[in-house]
Amino acid sequence: MTATTALGPGVTDLEDMAEGALLSEATEVEALLREGEVHKLRIAYQWAVAHPAVDSSETPGGPSLPAVLTAPETLGGAGTPTVAAFTPEPLAVALGCSPASASTLLADALDLHHRLPLLWDQTQALTVPAWKARRVATRTRHLSFDAARWVDRQLAGRASRLSAAALDRLVAEAAARCDREDQADREAAARLSWDVVLVHPDPLHYTGTSELHASGDTFDLTRFHDIVCAEAEALCALGDTDNLGVRKAKALGVIADAQARLDLTTLVHAPDPEAHEQARRRALGRCDAKVRLYLHASLADVVAGDTRATGSAEALGPVSLDLVRDWAGRARITVQPVLHVAADDRWSVDRHDPPPRMADEVRLRDESCVFPWCGRPARQCDLDHRAPFEDPGDGGPPGQTSPESLAPLCRRHHRAKTSGAWSYERVDPGTYFWTGPAGLSVLVTPRGTVSVPRS
Repeated sequence: MTATTALGPGVTDLEDMAEGALLSEATEVEALLREGEVHKLRIAYQWAVAHPAVDSSETPGGPSLPAVLTAPETLGGAGTPTVAAFTPEPLAVALGCSPASASTLLADALDLHHRLPLLWDQTQALTVPAWKARRVATRTRHLSFDAARWVDRQLAGRASRLSAAALDRLVAEAAARCDREDQADREAAARLSWDVVLVHPDPLHYTGTSELHASGDTFDLTRFHDIVCAEAEALCALGDTDNLGVRKAKALGVIADAQARLDLTTLVHAPDPEAHEQARRRALGRCDAKVRLYLHASLADVVAGDTRATGSAEALGPVSLDLVRDWAGRARITVQPVLHVAADDRWSVDRHDPPPRMADEVRLRDESCVFPWCGRPARQCDLDHRAPFEDPGDGGPPGQTSPESLAPLCRRHHRAKTSGAWSYERVDPGTYFWTGPAGLSVLVTPRGTVSVPRS
């Protein structure tokens, strides 16, 4: 017998379908998926409505809790209602998604209802896909209420045929027309977002290649790009046969190797020669900053010189030993002894903050925030005492801080646990059983997160 699903026939039936029937099936499935996404937005909106902002005296723990644990949250744009603290977390667990995703879903639902009602009507009628409506909601969130309504009117009857780029241009036009902010003010605000960020890919796809994203002054970045292109052309003239894109990436390494010889202070007027030289030395000192990568490899493989052997870069993924040797040849190396986290779980100290070795052990064991589906890297998390820490000087028991008693929680979910909205127990090393509002129960394990059916 061929298996069937709620969405239609099984695989074998699809293979036997004529072209017209197959296209009809595709149309039906798309309609079902659109209706499902719309219904999810409806559920999100009702969840937000059911959790309005309340006075702290009415929350569990009452006024005794710090204000940061009970403060209402503003998820949507101007003109949308606030919601109670930690409203997204239960919805995230029910949907099996990250709390950040649930927060965005709630914000989109609120914006569509209150700021983009015409677009929401089209979305409910299935004439505009939910992803497109949510894109507009997200892109207009920073706009004033009037500007969002202007976008809503402009999209009436047009949203279904506009591309994502056209939608973005419409939002930009709304910002210029309705939020009459001076160009100089916008430019000053944009400077706050300037940054240079190094991005490593998912460990499953890591191959020793990463990405560098830079945002800054258009003129400065254009000049730097010109330098990179010129260096890439120079590499070609010297016999490099790689394509232009690869040579541009290699040019960054050439520029980095040469930066110790650059006089960066020529960009700044320094009439005093002595001050100029001191500034130059400080700049050169900063250029000699260390690069920290945790590279793991078998000593036997290293000694044997096996070219097929692999190691790993912590939090990045697998790398060949040839690449490890290449990196090691270009940097100073510190050998860090391996921590056996599974066999060293019960040592303890009589203080609140764990020593560095213990903190590393906990973060290596759990790798990320242990709240269901959070995923924030453990090195960006607080280390939470599962049982509240009591000062030994005030009668607290000894040995309260140990790898067994600690778990990494990001700041938000540390607060959620402290507020009493959520609680958790450790089942095994790296495995935690969480309970939350509305009878939610979730088991977080090293191999995945599983929702526990309500009894």
